[in-house]
Amino acid sequence: GSPQSRTAWLRTPYLDGSNGYPTLSEGQVEEAAALALGRGRQLLAHCNGDAACAQYLAALETAAGEGVDLAAMRPVMIHAQLLGRDQLPAVKRLGVIPSFFVAHVYHWGDIHWENLGPGRADRISPAGSAAELGIPFTFHTDAPVIPPDLLETVWCAVNRVTRSGRLLGAEERVDARTALEAVTANAAFQYFEERDKGTLSPGKRADLVILDRDPLAVPPEELRDIRVLETWKDGAAIFRREA
Repeated sequence: GSPQSRTAWLRTPYLDGSNGYPTLSEGQVEEAAALALGRGRQLLAHCNGDAACAQYLAALETAAGEGVDLAAMRPVMIHAQLLGRDQLPAVKRLGVIPSFFVAHVYHWGDIHWENLGPGRADRISPAGSAAELGIPFTFHTDAPVIPPDLLETVWCAVNRVTRSGRLLGAEERVDARTALEAVTANAAFQYFEERDKGTLSPGKRADLVILDRDPLAVPPEELRDIRVLETWKDGAAIFRREA
């Protein structure tokens, strides 16, 4: 479901009284989780509302109780828009990696404010709370829903400003280094590629970009204005910006 269209499944209703709805029963989710994990497959589940997050976590709890090594499987919770702060301890215990669609703050934050009220809207994509608990997380853009502009995503995570200029959840902001790690080192870890990608280290693939400014040095509000000058893949330049 989608929180901006009020279809994401919630534990507490939207301001209009609706709750959204599940797409699968608890039994179906448990069956799918058991099938994937039983075959040694990583499980990635789309969970926007906190009720959907609870359903996924319950299925993983069942799997853990049956002896599945979830930490080795690195299960992923895609979007995790309304993942509750009270649910984060279970996320950490079960080794779940939330992949936040944090650009929602800018693109749909004002709609969330209208649908959920200021309290819950402030808590969407709770990256700051996850960081405090030491939970590794990633960011994504859900392209083609929005363009795959990861520097804009980093800007969204650091500033948490909506289209109207409203600050949405100051306590859930993260610093630039944490945001960059979410789209580099943590992203590689999420896909079991940390030995080859994610950091600039000897022996890893030379997949990198050259930027016109240092994202760790510019004012936070300028992060999305940084331009990519060159893109390198496996040590070869595949893009150079014209002067």
